[in-house]
Amino acid sequence: MRNIIGIILMLTFLSPVSSVCALENIRAEITGLPIVSNGFVSANINLTYNRSKTTNLMVCALDSYIRNSENSEIKIPVNNLYLICDGQSFQINNTTPRTFFVSASNYDGVEQKNVYLKLENTGELPMGSYYIPIKFICNVNNSLSYECEYLFTFVVDEKQTITSIAKDPVIILSEDDVFKNNIYIKNKEDVRLSLFSNTNWRLYLDTSNMINPEGEYSFLIKNISGNVTNYEKNIVDILPNGKYFLAEGRATLDGVEQNNTVLSDIVIEYSFKNKDEKNYIKEGIRQYPLVYIMERI
Repeated sequence: MRNIIGIILMLTFLSPVSSVCALENIRAEITGLPIVSNGFVSANINLTYNRSKTTNLMVCALDSYIRNSENSEIKIPVNNLYLICDGQSFQINNTTPRTFFVSASNYDGVEQKNVYLKLENTGELPMGSYYIPIKFICNVNNSLSYECEYLFTFVVDEKQTITSIAKDPVIILSEDDVFKNNIYIKNKEDVRLSLFSNTNWRLYLDTSNMINPEGEYSFLIKNISGNVTNYEKNIVDILPNGKYFLAEGRATLDGVEQNNTVLSDIVIEYSFKNKDEKNYIKEGIRQYPLVYIMERI
């Protein structure tokens, strides 16, 4: 909750700067919220400027990277950022202002121009608030230049998903198994979980859906891959209405480029045993629905 509050506070301070930049002769204002999707971010910008005869509109970044406010190691090269004007795309850089619109007329007065800022060619982005300062320039008659700085910001929300094969473990007790005490009867098929997270994560097993199970159940993590940094290495007995640590790791992202997702996989073996040699357990299929909970750390 502390991290979420920190992000909200930061956005509160950034929002007035990112929504408008204004000087007497040129003004830039965002219309609506930036659109953040897998692989691109876009924002609609309305430019208001004073024109006189020949007017050039230009743009330049003031940093070589789009930076993540929470993690200084996360940064996107500025050459992934484009300005879209009248259907044409102009790559933005931080060295030379790029002309994106030219207007020649005897009319003097106030004009407006709608353009789009678009961040392209990225993969899934780590969670956080991103920013880059941009300069808009209005060059009039090749003699006067008016400038304003605009802070382009957008927020990538927390995103976590769990996909699985054979999510609910299936354990089959045969006629020969019902009187086997202290012998583990393993699940028919191991459970494989594939995890995606754009932030550091921790995974738990929730057994609140287990109701009056017969015998004793347990789990063992047999294999891990991806960005798993720690996991439960012992056989763990599970009871109803419990919450059990499974594993934790880093964000399942490698950089910010395209195809940067590297899923973390966890293979879990579930088993059953009858510890009471006086207790007869009926043969058949045992299948309890289990819940997996992924949390940000």
